[in-house]
Amino acid sequence: MLLCIDFSGEKAKITTTKKIKGELSLVKSLEINTSDLGEYLESNSKQIKEIRVSGPLENTFHKTFILPDMKSNMLKGAVENEVIKEFGNDYLFEQLDLGEMTVSGAKPNRRIMTAGIERKALEQLSDTFADSKIKPNIFTTHPAALQVLLEKLGLSDDKPQGFVEIAHPRSRIVVFKGKEIQLTRELPLAEKEKDPESSALAKDIYRTLLFYGESYPNQKVTRLVISGNSCTTEIVENLRQKAGVEIILFSPETIIKDIEDNSQIHPGCLGLALLDPGSFHFGFVPFSVQEKKKFTKMVTLLSSAFFGILLIVVLVIFRFSLNLKDLDAYQGGIKGEIKMKEDRMKELSLELVSHSIETSQPHWSEILLELAAAVPTGISLESMTMRKSKKGWRGELYGAAKGPDEITSLVLVEGIQDNFNQSPLFTQVKVTEKKLEGKRITFKITYQLKG
Repeated sequence: MLLCIDFSGEKAKITTTKKIKGELSLVKSLEINTSDLGEYLESNSKQIKEIRVSGPLENTFHKTFILPDMKSNMLKGAVENEVIKEFGNDYLFEQLDLGEMTVSGAKPNRRIMTAGIERKALEQLSDTFADSKIKPNIFTTHPAALQVLLEKLGLSDDKPQGFVEIAHPRSRIVVFKGKEIQLTRELPLAEKEKDPESSALAKDIYRTLLFYGESYPNQKVTRLVISGNSCTTEIVENLRQKAGVEIILFSPETIIKDIEDNSQIHPGCLGLALLDPGSFHFGFVPFSVQEKKKFTKMVTLLSSAFFGILLIVVLVIFRFSLNLKDLDAYQGGIKGEIKMKEDRMKELSLELVSHSIETSQPHWSEILLELAAAVPTGISLESMTMRKSKKGWRGELYGAAKGPDEITSLVLVEGIQDNFNQSPLFTQVKVTEKKLEGKRITFKITYQLKG
């Protein structure tokens, strides 16, 4: 059974599906509080085989960059610089090359569609499933899941079109153009007794379409797909009159057959269920999960190397043992020499494995002792990472300083930087990030291990 969870609203929207003879079948669709999610996963873990998740809308971004035509590695670096320049470096992002965009009389440029999600939000989502037996294999953004849904409905083309979700207490509109996610906006939903015809919402959607036209000249939304259990006939008619666009009411029955009650089927969850993990572009992996995968891969490689060496030693010993059977008693000296060589080969193989393990990891005991001495009172550390480069081990340290006021917190950050500079283990110490949060200051320190 496939479990799809969407965190874009106030409650977690859940849809469980399974495939019967190649066709998607609905098992259950509901909304629950995020705090109740752990209990739900625990009670249904035996039936769940796979989990897919789309994150909170406010922690994501979607942007198309126009860049000069360059080699792929240079293009990737340029996109990273543009993302950091516009959104900061707190995002994990993926990019999709949409191809050349030629302008008359100019060199060709490239359109790069990027989608990102805050690292902290991604880690929080990952922690939500920490106690679950099955972890999500796909984390993505809510608009990316809707884009997959439009493609499966056969509504994705090169003309701009909007997807509107209308549900209390908020609604939202997302504008797509082919593979591009061009606009995302939350829309407050007026109370029915204050706006019985929902004309205020229709006007807000219309104003959003006008804003889109100003942001993307010579482009106009030609189609609106509307979903949500708070959609009314009045809203549809108001939009049809004001916007003059084709309106399609979202119907899950076109994808899932024999549905008795489709009021709870969430489009974002349905898009998650329909996507193909092998060809999906905007899937994210939390940093903590990446580190675990790297560690698992390293242990696997070391284990393979050890057993490979051990197999060679066994084969050599076996070969020598066959030869020794043909020797007579007068060749005892040769036998002794061969035995010494065998023993030495065993020692060398163990030394090689030991050396491989030692050199693949920094001296954590020394680092942790030095770290304990270098961190002053008032500093709390959140994470510490180490990566091996050509010049040695480079690391990053994330933490927070909390003093009685901002000045004291700044002094604490300078204090830990001075302690690192005076340490015999660390060099090239730099405070690369500082962020004031009230009296508390979060910071990032980069360094390199000496030797």
